[in-house]
Amino acid sequence: MLDTLPYGFVLLGTKQEVRHENALCRQLTGHGIVESGGIESWLTALCPETEHREKVIQSWREDIWRNQLTRTFTLRTAAQKPREIEFRSSLLPDGGMTLTLEDVTETRRAEETQRNGRWKFRALFSHTRTATVLVDRSDRIIDANPAFIQLSGIGMKDLRLSPFPDLLHPAEASALAAAEQGLLGGNGADSRPRPSEERTLSREIWLRTRTGERRTLLTWCPVGEPGSPPLMSLYLFENPEEEDVRERLRSRLRAVAKKAQALLNAVPDLILLIERDGTISDFAPPPSPWKELQPDDTWRKRLLSEVWPVLGNVFSQCLGQILDRTRTIQAEIRGPGSGNYEFSVTLSSGGDDQVLAVVRNLTELRSLRERSFWQNAAFAHAPLPMLKLDTRGKIDAANEAAAAVLEADTDSTHGSSFAEADLPGGMVAEFLALEDEGTSRGSIVFLKDAPGFSKPSVIHRSAVASSCDGPPAQERRQHSLRNQLQLVTSLFSLEPQSTAAREAFVKWQVRLRSMALACPYDLSNTVWVFPLLRGIADEICSLAGRGPGRREVIVTGDENLTVDAQTATPLSLLAGELMRLVLVTRQPGPGPELYVNALPHSAGGFSLSIRPGAQRTFIFTDRDSEIETLEILTEQIQGRLEPVDPANPSREWILVVPGPNRS
Repeated sequence: MLDTLPYGFVLLGTKQEVRHENALCRQLTGHGIVESGGIESWLTALCPETEHREKVIQSWREDIWRNQLTRTFTLRTAAQKPREIEFRSSLLPDGGMTLTLEDVTETRRAEETQRNGRWKFRALFSHTRTATVLVDRSDRIIDANPAFIQLSGIGMKDLRLSPFPDLLHPAEASALAAAEQGLLGGNGADSRPRPSEERTLSREIWLRTRTGERRTLLTWCPVGEPGSPPLMSLYLFENPEEEDVRERLRSRLRAVAKKAQALLNAVPDLILLIERDGTISDFAPPPSPWKELQPDDTWRKRLLSEVWPVLGNVFSQCLGQILDRTRTIQAEIRGPGSGNYEFSVTLSSGGDDQVLAVVRNLTELRSLRERSFWQNAAFAHAPLPMLKLDTRGKIDAANEAAAAVLEADTDSTHGSSFAEADLPGGMVAEFLALEDEGTSRGSIVFLKDAPGFSKPSVIHRSAVASSCDGPPAQERRQHSLRNQLQLVTSLFSLEPQSTAAREAFVKWQVRLRSMALACPYDLSNTVWVFPLLRGIADEICSLAGRGPGRREVIVTGDENLTVDAQTATPLSLLAGELMRLVLVTRQPGPGPELYVNALPHSAGGFSLSIRPGAQRTFIFTDRDSEIETLEILTEQIQGRLEPVDPANPSREWILVVPGPNRS
């Protein structure tokens, strides 16, 4: 009979010896008391933690064995699952004891869940900013939160158990009660609510406060099971003006969101939102796909340096200036060789420690610029006289040959009307109409000799004899030299690209390109210093894979400085060597990488101050041989090169170039 009981049963003697335990007692914990050697040994096996075990055994001795109190212990079963076991004891006449054990784990969990729910409701009810009243079935106020007490001005002592309709206008109270009853599913006393309907109700009412009536927005929320009559009701009171303000703010935010989306759709750019650590938080792709760059959804939550390494490098270099100094950075990314792409990038702070990057594709504009450059050059230097006329028949441009025929310079002909009758004798005009999608874009006029007309020619023997040494021949020789130097530099790409071969390749590329830039571009024997230095910077930055030379190397000083062609070659080689020592090896740091200042010298000629940028230095691979090269080039220009600080030649160098009248 004891084994059929729905709870564990243990019969103990006067010395806690176990006289009997039923089967359910062993099933509760997976351990038998008799097999464990007694009640305290059994508790020791069920309490693996020492501190908890001591508390349980102490409570067993003092509370249960001596005082027959009811206690609940947390014990671990044989499967190491915690269970709540309730101990109830009863003293027998012979001094023994009956002990009943019951698993109350689920009951305790339900009680704890209910207790936590009550605490959560109390915290929300007390601290919400919305005025709230809790009402029972008889419409009497059970509780009101501090927000309602402040709104009404009535204390909790006066509100408790007072009728809720007394706070409303009588007509509005009746209408509210009818609406509540209708929402619940009927008007009768025995009506049951319809659980499929939403059980909330909102309307504006007049609330009676201590000082008068106040217009508020009331929301009724029944409390109870969806399929049963409500046990209580919650009434929420809000200021209608605040609701209107919130609605206006929502409408304004929706309008701003629509405008922002329309702006993103209208702008033909790629927009990136980048975190401080370089992760792409979000991006808006360009409206039409780009051939040069294809951003997709895989870019999100990835590092910028992984999906676009070049832009990632620019971002890491400028991050401090953007976020810490709130500066806007403009950069250009151009593809070398066959890539032939160009992007304009704007980096600015986007708030919340984020950077907004706007990328514009300028590849088509670059192609148009290059095409326009070659077309204008071909038009200007063509041997055939040509004129460009606008749609009104006025001269828009004239090439050099046409200006010679018209006996005027190219600028004076702009804007004048063209008349074929004004042409010199023996000249005729042929017109080529220009159209774009059926719209006239002006015309091109070719000036030719009339048929059957020939100009008298006079041949001078001296001119024929000296034609080989004239300006055209000299210019052809200069261009031939540049082409030969460029051909030599291209041969280096055939070498294996190991680390040593790469260093030698860059070094000789810098030297050959510097020599090509040192040739005069006109018939004079002088070379302008500023264009020479900027050209060298562009070439080295291109070799090193950097940005534009004018951004990485800042050249300042007197722009009117010149040098003769004899000195230009060693000067160009020397400047290229000094720039190479800074630009070829990547050195992270803010701002430009190199500063060059060219100023006239008091003893004639000029001086160059070459100083690396912030956190950069001259990096010598083989200091002795490289400094010897600098000294040899300095001797060739008969100048003077010395470091500002002889103890630290990696900081700044001063080069003094003598004037043309040196001894």
